[in-house]
Amino acid sequence: MAERVTIDNITKQFDETVAVDTVSLTVEPGETIGLVGPSGCGKTTTLRTVAGFETPNSGQVLFDGEEMTHVPPEQRNVGLVFQSYALFNNMTVQENIEFGLKMREIPKEQRAERAEELLTLLDIGEMGNRDPTTLSGGQQQRVGLARALAIEPRVLLLDEPMTGLDAKLKTRLQQEIGSLLDDIDVTSLYVTHDQTEAMVMCDRIAVMNNGHIEQVGTPDEIYEAPANSFVADFVGTSNRLDATVRNGTLNLGHATVAAP
Repeated sequence: MAERVTIDNITKQFDETVAVDTVSLTVEPGETIGLVGPSGCGKTTTLRTVAGFETPNSGQVLFDGEEMTHVPPEQRNVGLVFQSYALFNNMTVQENIEFGLKMREIPKEQRAERAEELLTLLDIGEMGNRDPTTLSGGQQQRVGLARALAIEPRVLLLDEPMTGLDAKLKTRLQQEIGSLLDDIDVTSLYVTHDQTEAMVMCDRIAVMNNGHIEQVGTPDEIYEAPANSFVADFVGTSNRLDATVRNGTLNLGHATVAAP
C-alpha cells in the first residue's frame, strides 16, 4: 500500500549556506509530486533528505507518520532512480534488477519472477540477458526504474532521470513513465529542472527557489494561477505588463480591463 510522505519544516545548512530553509511538503499516498526550480534551489537536497543521505539541521521526515529523520538510508526502503542510471556493468540486465532483492536474501525463484514481471511491465522483456552497456539511454533508464521498483519501495525517489536523453526519446518516456507511475500506486518524489517534464509526469508540482517552496499545486494551477512573479517566469512562457488598478478597472495604458 502506498504511503504518505511528510516533510515537516526541514532546514539543511552546509557551512554558511542554507540549502533548504524550513520546507514543509506532504506527498499523499500514491501521488507523484515534482520538485522543480533552478540549479541550487534546494530540490536535490530535499530529495536526499527524504532518502536519508542528508540529515537536516532541524525538522522531520515521516513515512505514514513514522519518524524517519535519523533512520539510515538502507533501512528506509526507498527506491532510487538517478540521472546517471548507475547500472552495474558486470551484471546482466536481469541481475541488475534482482540486485536489491538479492541483498535482502530473497530466494532466487522469487527474484527471477519479480524481475520478469518488471521487464514485461517496462517493455524490455527480451533484454534480461543483455549487457547494460549495449542498451540505449532510454532502455538503461527503464532498467534503473525496474531495479528501484523491484524492492517494492515505500517511496520512489527520482533525481533528474531524463537528463541526457535526446528530446524525442525524453518526450516518449515522459508519457510512458508518467502513466506507469499512475498505475503502480507508489508514492513518488520527482526532481527536475524541466518544468514541462514535471507538468507531464506529476500530479502536483512544488516550485522551489533559494531553499524555499514558492507554490504547490496541480500543473494547471501552477500554470494558470502562479503565486508570484518567480513562478510565473519559471513555469511556461510569461507575459507581464505594467498596469494600474483603480475602481475595479485594470488600466494598461493602451486599454482597460475589468478587474473586480
